Amino acid sequence: MVALAAAVVLTPALFWMVRMHLDASLPYHDSFASNSASEWQAFGGVWQLSNGTLMNRSDERGAKLVTGSSNWTDYKMQADLEMIGNEGELGVIVRAGQLEKGIDSYDGYYVGFRRFDSALVMGRADHGWMEGRPVPIPGGMHASVWYRLVVVAVGCRLAAQATNIQTGQTEWGAFEDDHCVRAGKIGLRSMETGGAWKNISVVPATEKDWLAIRSHAAYIQHPDYPILEADYNRMMQENLAQTSTAAQTYDSSSLLLSDTGSGKASAISAPPLVSIEELRTATWLGRPMRIRGVVTLTDPLYVQDSMGGIPVETEKPLSLNLGDEIEVTGTQMSSGYATKFLASTVRLLWDRTLVAPLSISTTQAASGAFNSSLVEVRGYLRSISKDTNGTITLNIDDEAQFFTVLLNNSALQHAYNNWQPGSWLRVHGVCVIDAPFVPRHSAFVILTRSPEDVEVLAGPPWWSGERILWLIFFGLVLVVLGIVLFLRIERWKMRGVLSERERLANEMHDTLAQSFAGVGFHLQGIRNLIRSGGESRAAEVMGKLNTACDLVAQTHREASASIAALHPDADGGLDLLVALEQYAAQLFNVDDLPLVCLREGAPHRLSFPVRDTLFQIGREAITNVIRHSHATRIVLQLHYESKAVVLEICDDGIGFLPGAGSGFGIKTMRGRANAIGAELTVTSAPGSGTTIAVRSPYGLRSTAADWLRYSLNRRRSAKSQVQMAEIGDQTRNR
Repeated sequence: MVALAAAVVLTPALFWMVRMHLDASLPYHDSFASNSASEWQAFGGVWQLSNGTLMNRSDERGAKLVTGSSNWTDYKMQADLEMIGNEGELGVIVRAGQLEKGIDSYDGYYVGFRRFDSALVMGRADHGWMEGRPVPIPGGMHASVWYRLVVVAVGCRLAAQATNIQTGQTEWGAFEDDHCVRAGKIGLRSMETGGAWKNISVVPATEKDWLAIRSHAAYIQHPDYPILEADYNRMMQENLAQTSTAAQTYDSSSLLLSDTGSGKASAISAPPLVSIEELRTATWLGRPMRIRGVVTLTDPLYVQDSMGGIPVETEKPLSLNLGDEIEVTGTQMSSGYATKFLASTVRLLWDRTLVAPLSISTTQAASGAFNSSLVEVRGYLRSISKDTNGTITLNIDDEAQFFTVLLNNSALQHAYNNWQPGSWLRVHGVCVIDAPFVPRHSAFVILTRSPEDVEVLAGPPWWSGERILWLIFFGLVLVVLGIVLFLRIERWKMRGVLSERERLANEMHDTLAQSFAGVGFHLQGIRNLIRSGGESRAAEVMGKLNTACDLVAQTHREASASIAALHPDADGGLDLLVALEQYAAQLFNVDDLPLVCLREGAPHRLSFPVRDTLFQIGREAITNVIRHSHATRIVLQLHYESKAVVLEICDDGIGFLPGAGSGFGIKTMRGRANAIGAELTVTSAPGSGTTIAVRSPYGLRSTAADWLRYSLNRRRSAKSQVQMAEIGDQTRNR
């Protein structure tokens, strides 16, 4: 049992230590190529995996995705990055800790690209932001272009190398922080834009790796953290005047999809601009037109204006983020609730125009009035599944409508492990009532953008079918364990009863049986004397009668003392030496056989098992001295040591050879000593007296097991007293 308990306690600790060792081990390489990002943790953003590339399709401010170990210290991180959008920042985080959702809500360092001034940015975040001197990027920073970023962190020094993969243009930057963060995780971060990352790797770094970048860096100094806005503007003017560009909004360079390839559209031939609601209420089939709206879903593409939403089909995937405002030119493919739009040109108008979902009931969603719109609904999760393509399907109802929730291409699909059937959920997503998304058993489908669109409002009730089955199972297990424990206790009790009966049988054989045999022998002698002429031998008859009476009296005293000693409170709660002295007084006259009691050391309180065992061993030893030793003096000594108590019973009797067939009394004493972890020593020799010493630890205070054993002893003692009383009655009747 002790080994099992130790295993239960140590196994989680061992698992934690192994996990910490694995987490702290380098090198590391992402598993995006196998469509997996289970080791990453999101703090905001809409993260998706596609063809070995991890993307954030949100213009959220300060979206982060982190992995690794807080024990990573000196390392080199490499990643390929692409900005999806015209504005914002994109980069990586190193030595990150104390992570929370929000802008700069971490403690660590950020290295990345900033679009509006085409700069390589390096700085310290401590739930605030301190930026070092930015470094201009040769050729500028452009959207939809892949850059390679290498960051080295050694001690309190950081260095970065940024390379345009298409042109090969490279820039370097480095700095040293006085009060630095020396260890932490890695992460990906975007600010007011979407982005893509791939080929992420981390390896241990040395001074040599840092010097390799430092030798090229344009600025090698402590970070120049501007405090005032004027200082920041002056720094920008001095260092980035050549690369800073104005924000792009409605110019022709924002054309994402073109049917002519020219990138320009004629104002004269521009189709009419209509609302999405007009597409549903009027027939525009085959006629070109323009619509404007905000992107509410990127895959598939859904656009929404103030009147409603619509799916947009394009001939190729577009680099769009949630919240991008776009203008789409194309033709209507159908009418009514199932309206679709086939795009010929797509122009980016503005970034970060997020649409707030409409909170509606499931009955409103099923009516079709909010088809293709971003909505919020609630319901109970009934079942959850995941197919081979990685699509997660949630079947939900609110007792009014049954609907389905789909989550596609999410990089963090392991979040669904926390969604349990029976939970009350709040879901954000695009409502769809037309094929091919809606299954037969559902009134509508919600297309979610990320796991964060599914919020657990309340967990499943405890009376769910699965939990009831588990309760029944554990109840049955407890019943079985209770039955097994009861049978074990009964077996232990039976063994104790049988052992006590055996001890009583041997003790009565050595005491009462032999004494009664002696009495019978003398009575038989008296009878023979009377038959052969007892009148002439009256003195001899009287002598034998006196001897028989003495034997009866002695036997009665021994029987009374033995019966009293069987009681669990045989020592009466008295001091151990006092209790043994009173027991001895019941057996013999101390004037005839002197009894000396000695005590040494500072008295300690003895636990019930120790006190009871020492009393029983002392009682057995005193009885043996009276019965067998022919001693003229008995000495009881009690030694209180620092960690143990020693009881010695010494006599000056005839002695014996301890190793030659020790009697039942010695075996009984050894068994009692072993039960409490004590050591029994018998020292004797013919003609030299006998010393019995028992050395026992003090023991703990009485436990529940001690009280259980006490109760069992009381029952055994009661039975023993009844048996001894029956023997006494039978003796008197004879």
